Amino acid sequence: MISEQQFMESAATFLRQRLGEGAAAVDADTELIESGLLDSLLVLEFFFFLEELTGTAIDPAQASAKDLASLRTAYRELVMA
Repeated sequence: MISEQQFMESAATFLRQRLGEGAAAVDADTELIESGLLDSLLVLEFFFFLEELTGTAIDPAQASAKDLASLRTAYRELVMA
């Protein structure tokens, strides 16, 4: 199982690769969707990133955009679930 710290570092790297400078201020509690950082396409990419990172499939029927409210929420709701 990946630690929260490892997850935060990996997720921050993922976001920097996709968003460039727009991801500079992202921390564990930044609102990802509400702030507009994640659009619908990037939400899908992030779900694929999570699957690759954890080695487990995320059931679309069980996951929702609210699970990506922040990196901390994503870790708790999707990685630790």
